[in-house]
Amino acid sequence: MAALLASPVTFIVMVLVVLAIGLVVAAVYQIFGSNANHEKVLRRLENLTAAPESNVPDKDKQPGFEKDGAFMVRVLEPVGGLILPKEDWQKSGMQKKLVHAGYRSAKAIVVLLGAKVLIGLALPIVTGALWSLYGSADYPMGSPVSLAALILTSLIGFILPDYILQKRINTRRLKMTEGFPDALDMLVVCVEAGLGLDAAISRVSAELRLSHPELANELELNSLETRAGKSRDEALKALSERMGVEEVQAMVTLLIQADKFGTSVGTALRSYAEEMRIKRIQRAREKAAKLPVKMLFPVMVFIFPALFLVILGPAVVSISNTLVGAF
Repeated sequence: MAALLASPVTFIVMVLVVLAIGLVVAAVYQIFGSNANHEKVLRRLENLTAAPESNVPDKDKQPGFEKDGAFMVRVLEPVGGLILPKEDWQKSGMQKKLVHAGYRSAKAIVVLLGAKVLIGLALPIVTGALWSLYGSADYPMGSPVSLAALILTSLIGFILPDYILQKRINTRRLKMTEGFPDALDMLVVCVEAGLGLDAAISRVSAELRLSHPELANELELNSLETRAGKSRDEALKALSERMGVEEVQAMVTLLIQADKFGTSVGTALRSYAEEMRIKRIQRAREKAAKLPVKMLFPVMVFIFPALFLVILGPAVVSISNTLVGAF
């Protein structure tokens, strides 16, 4: 250890490695390790609708990324601001992906871009440091192989946040898709019981708080937007854009058309709920049909060898002892 510290270059490389690893871990956790941002948006809308006279909240009490990991926001925000477009970034595909993942803060895209830049720089630093310390003599640092490794790790670091973000979007969409038929059935019951559509959506969001929290949050936000003064059509379209689920988009179109042409909302929802139940049964049957194929690999690798060992093991031992006795 003393010999390592005695060399200034080695000591600097070790410090850079530690800092780079810390930035990578902190950046990934800052973007994808916290799921409380949408809860803060809901609480803020509740405060606005409950107390209209205090429409301008205190700056120190405003929710957002600045209160969740404030240190990392201060580190990532300036870096992300360097590559953030000056105009129309709110309509970008990356911003829509963040909304679909549940991140609605205006700083989310800045933090994401900052994480992409820092991770894209940190991974090559770690790779270069490890290559310098433990690399082969045939391929020293500065060789074409090492340069290719640095470029590859930089690309991986730049793409890694997008991959994790897409995984979160898929997971969130799957949870909302699985809970949507239940929410639709409850919505039909509430509407047919005499509640208005807005009141029914509010009641369903409260009932789904524990079983399907992601879907409940979106429905509650829709209810709060309506109470805050947004028209029903605009609130429903915003709900469809935030969730990014085809079933919800079809339901929103159905509700808007029913409201526009004066048809029965309860009848339209009941027919659509039956269709959603059929689709859920079909998805379950599809998963059951795929199960034997998915089980083939673990059965061949883990179960058959043990089974052959138990069945053929005694026979092999007996044959071996017979042959040894014969010779």
